[in-house]
Amino acid sequence: MCLALLLAANPARGMTPVEGAGCAQLQLANEAPEVEIDERLLLNADQVLLESEGLSKLAGGVRLRQGGQSFLTESLSFDKQARVVDIDGDSVFRNQNLIIRSTRARLDLNSKSGFFDGAEFALPVRAARGSSERIELSAAGRAQLAGASYTTCAAESNAWYLEASNIRLDHETGLGSARNARLRFMGVPVLYLPYFQFPINDERRTGLLYPTIGQLSGSGADVRWPVYINLAPNYDATVTPRFLSDRGLQPGVEFRYLMDKSEGSAQYEYLDDRKFGSSRSLFRFDHQGLLNERLSLAAYYAETSDRHYLEDLGGSISSASLTHLEQTAVLTYQAPAAYTLTAMVQNFQPIASNLVADDDPYKRLPQIRLDALTRKALLGTRAGIGAEFVNFARDDSIEGGRLIMAPYLQYQHDQSNWYFQGQADLHYTRYELSGGSMGSSETRDRTLPVLSAETGLRLERITKSGRIQTLTPRGIALYVPYENQDDIPLFDTGEPDFDFVQLFARNRFSGEDRIADAHHVAGEVTLRDFDPETGKMRWSATAGQLYRVTEARVGIPDAPAPERGATEFVGQFTYRILEDWRSIVAGQWSPEDNKLERSQVALRYRGSHSNRSMNFSYRYRRDLIEQADVSFSTPVYGPWSLAGRTRFSLRDSKSRENFLGIEYSTCCWAIRTSWRRYIGDVSGEFDTGVYVQLQLKGLANIGSGGETLLPNEEQEGELR
Repeated sequence: MCLALLLAANPARGMTPVEGAGCAQLQLANEAPEVEIDERLLLNADQVLLESEGLSKLAGGVRLRQGGQSFLTESLSFDKQARVVDIDGDSVFRNQNLIIRSTRARLDLNSKSGFFDGAEFALPVRAARGSSERIELSAAGRAQLAGASYTTCAAESNAWYLEASNIRLDHETGLGSARNARLRFMGVPVLYLPYFQFPINDERRTGLLYPTIGQLSGSGADVRWPVYINLAPNYDATVTPRFLSDRGLQPGVEFRYLMDKSEGSAQYEYLDDRKFGSSRSLFRFDHQGLLNERLSLAAYYAETSDRHYLEDLGGSISSASLTHLEQTAVLTYQAPAAYTLTAMVQNFQPIASNLVADDDPYKRLPQIRLDALTRKALLGTRAGIGAEFVNFARDDSIEGGRLIMAPYLQYQHDQSNWYFQGQADLHYTRYELSGGSMGSSETRDRTLPVLSAETGLRLERITKSGRIQTLTPRGIALYVPYENQDDIPLFDTGEPDFDFVQLFARNRFSGEDRIADAHHVAGEVTLRDFDPETGKMRWSATAGQLYRVTEARVGIPDAPAPERGATEFVGQFTYRILEDWRSIVAGQWSPEDNKLERSQVALRYRGSHSNRSMNFSYRYRRDLIEQADVSFSTPVYGPWSLAGRTRFSLRDSKSRENFLGIEYSTCCWAIRTSWRRYIGDVSGEFDTGVYVQLQLKGLANIGSGGETLLPNEEQEGELR
């Protein structure tokens, strides 16, 4: 049996170096003499005795230095002709990679080879140390250690250490290897390996990465042990065998590349699923890059064998919430300060098991768009155009092409304390439709002008206390005449929630299938307070409202058009209570109903000088959502840390997610355990996972638990 465990550091993309001991103090590093790359032989001693021709005896504070290596001892013998140093006593040796303290030593200065008996050693780059009965240095810079031990723990601790009959340190490859190796934790042997490899620097290299061990309620035991393959400085691969006790063996591979003008990755997984009853797979490809200085290509493709794949095997909240996988390629030509031409093809694979075909998004086969804008011309005006053609396709639905021609004239005037911009558009749209219940092909035409004017002030003052306050009111007037658009299908159009962005939007709909009639004005005012010394904002307050002069008439199904008059007030107040504390209050108030439509209250703490964090938040949307979210991560006592999170629906009196983790961390090892219950699929079914991870810093992680206790918080953004 021959097993090589190698923890790869600094892979091409998305991997971090293996963590060293962190707080380990290498006493030898303080005791050892400094080294310099100087081929001259420098000897210093209190006494020099010539015993015979070419043979000298040096005593009393002896220092020797040559060619990036040095000795510090009380006495040594030096053969000038052979250039050999003999030390029969305590000494400290140092070169660029290794520090050795020994009771007897011999070193050939020409070949830089020799031996050290009764040795203790340290690797400063790795913050590692150990001991050996004998260390032999070769001319190639390798070190052979007999009867050796190795650890990254501090000198006063041997919580874990690797002992072996033979250890080899190769600084050219950055690898250490051990034969007949035993790993001891708390003095107890926990692992025996006939052959074992480990890194002795921070360079990336081929080998085994950290194993992951967990338990999933839908799949049983989950064990992954990835193998990292360093193919070249700019591309690599990771092969990941994954064993699910209830399903079978799932091999996977991910290839990554990084070029001068492009980067990307490809991933493939395959599982002959015993529980599902058939084979299953996932393929993903991602590319971003430049073809030349003006032409760029972006491509993303993802496909699964079945709709339930990510629900069963994705293993995360984000994957469980996905309804479709995107398959897109975008080609962009950017002319210098003149125009941009974009061509795109886009498809979607439905993966949510509870969706019907009518819920699937349309394919874009293709979409071609031109955006052009001239430099300033007469009276500071600029002319531009937005043109687009899209062919929308979806099985058993209305399909067709949509052509948009939208020339516009724009005027901007910007001063230090105020600005104004006006714009006039002529929006022409033509549809060529077929399919569905329409039968034969039909056309639709729409031409609408869009007129807008926006202005704002930038005011500033210094208060009596010396603080800086800014006041920035701004407003917009928008006019778009009404045109009935009920006979135009909805290919890519929806109506977003009303918020600060909608106040200044020139179309209340997303997409181009509806152009909202508008005859309204909107305004917003923001007040901010700054510390003049640090420049940090202490608090800010923003409020805004929109007023419709006439009733809106253009709408979409299940979303009635808004009435004449004032909309809800939208407001937000942010206050930095202390250096590390921040509070947020945001909401939408309906003056017509005299009710709160939407609100968020949050109190957040992020320790600037500690690892503590806390988050308390409350979200409300009338008749839809009422949810509380509490999370924390904090040291509790000495090496102990605790983290937790709960998201609870007050509306349904039901928990949405629960997480609890605890960690014990020292200078050279840590253990983490966590429990998590979360929504595992789109139907709302819960999944539960229990994870345990033992980290031997600078050597290996056993199990899973993440690099930190608390998972990435899906912080709910402010209403802004």
